[in-house]
Amino acid sequence: MDLFIHFHGKPCGLLTIEDERMRFQYLTDYVTSNGPPLSVAMPVREEPWPDASTFPFFENLLPEGVIRDLLATELGTTNNNFAQLLKATGGDVAGAITIESSSTPPQPDAAPRQPALNVATLGDLVERIKTHPFLPDNKLGMRLSLAGAQNKLPVVLDDDGALHLPGQYPSTHILKPPSDRFPALVENEMLCMRAAARAGLNVPNVRLVPFRDADGAEHDCYVITRYDRLTDASGNTQRLHQEDTCQIMGIPSARKYSQDGGPRFGDLFRILRQFSTPAAVHQQELIRRILFNLLIGNQDAHGKNFSLLHTGRNVVLSPAYDLVCTLVYDVLGDRMAMPIGDAWYLGALDAAAMTAFQEETGVALRRQAGVLRRFIDHAESAVAHEAQVLINDTAPASHATLERIVRIANRNAALLKKWL
Repeated sequence: MDLFIHFHGKPCGLLTIEDERMRFQYLTDYVTSNGPPLSVAMPVREEPWPDASTFPFFENLLPEGVIRDLLATELGTTNNNFAQLLKATGGDVAGAITIESSSTPPQPDAAPRQPALNVATLGDLVERIKTHPFLPDNKLGMRLSLAGAQNKLPVVLDDDGALHLPGQYPSTHILKPPSDRFPALVENEMLCMRAAARAGLNVPNVRLVPFRDADGAEHDCYVITRYDRLTDASGNTQRLHQEDTCQIMGIPSARKYSQDGGPRFGDLFRILRQFSTPAAVHQQELIRRILFNLLIGNQDAHGKNFSLLHTGRNVVLSPAYDLVCTLVYDVLGDRMAMPIGDAWYLGALDAAAMTAFQEETGVALRRQAGVLRRFIDHAESAVAHEAQVLINDTAPASHATLERIVRIANRNAALLKKWL
C-alpha cells in the first residue's frame, strides 16, 4: 500500500508498506524546494529511506499494547497491519504530518466546529473510548492517533473552556480519562505536572474537566494543551512538528525501555548536543527533568517521554509530559525505565552510579551539586503545595493518593540530595 505523507499541509513524500516493511521517499519537488525533514534521522534526499529508519518513525505514531489491539479489532484488522492502522488513524497524529491515501492535501470542512461536550455527553464519550479508542467508527471524518499505552483522545478546547471533538480540524488538547486500574491517576498526573511548572520546568498548561457517568456521579478528566499545536488569535490551529527519542534512534515502541535496548540518558544528551539549539540550555532543562522524575517516583520515564520540537528551522527539547508518580501504585515495579549508570533503583544510587552517569552523559553533576540540591528543595516544596491545592479542589477519593505522593517526594528528595 502507498500512503501520501503531508507535512505542514503540503505533499512531502510517499510511504510504501509491503508485508509489514516500510519505505519512505521524499517527493522530487520537495527535495528540490529544500523542505524541512520529517526527522533529524531522515534528512531530505532523493534516495528512499529503508525500513530500519522508516518503520520506527511511523510505528511510533500508533498507540501501544491493549489500546492498539482494541483499535485493530474495531477496524477489523490485526495489530500488525500497519498500512491499515496508519491509513485509518493518520489524519491527526503527533507532529505536523498527516497520512493520506491521496496526494491532494486534506482540507477541513467549512462547517462549524463540533458542538461543545457537556458533562453528560463527555461522560458518554469517556465510556465509549474504553472499548473504541480514538473512535474509529465515527461519522465526523476524524482519523486520530496518539502514541502510548494509556487511553486518551485528541480534542479541541475553545476560548470558553469547552471541549469539542475535533472533526476534521487539528486537535488542540489531549484528554485522559480516569483509569479503572490506577486510582486517582488523573489527579496524580495533574499534581506532578503542576508541581513541575511551579518548580520551573517547561510544561504545557493542564486542567481538570468534569464529566458525569451513567450513574450520575461526577469525575474529572485530565486535559493537557498540545505543545505541537499553535492556535492564533483568529482560532486557526497550526501543527508544529515533533519526534520522540525512539523515532530519532530508530527504535520501535516495543523496545522503548532501556532494559529492552531502548534509549538511555546518554542517548538523550547526545541527541540534544547534536540537534538542539542552544544545546547547553536544553541540557540543563533535561538534567532538572531527570531529577524531577526521580523525585516524584516516575519509574516509567522511558525514551518515548522525551521529544524534540521543531520550531521553524530550530530544534528544541519539547516541554515535559507524562509526569506521573508510578511508585504510588504497589502493582507497578520500582525499577527505573532508564538506569543511572548501572543503578536501576533509586536506593542504589552511589558514587559509582554518579561517576558512570557523568561518563555516559558528559554532564558533570558534581560541579553543579549546590544548584541541583536547591532545585530539589524547590521541587519538593512544589509537590507539597500543589497537592494541598488539589486536596482542596478535588473529591476525597483522591486525597490518600495525593498525600502518599508527597511522602514519596519527601523520601526521594532526601535520597537525591545525599547522592549529589
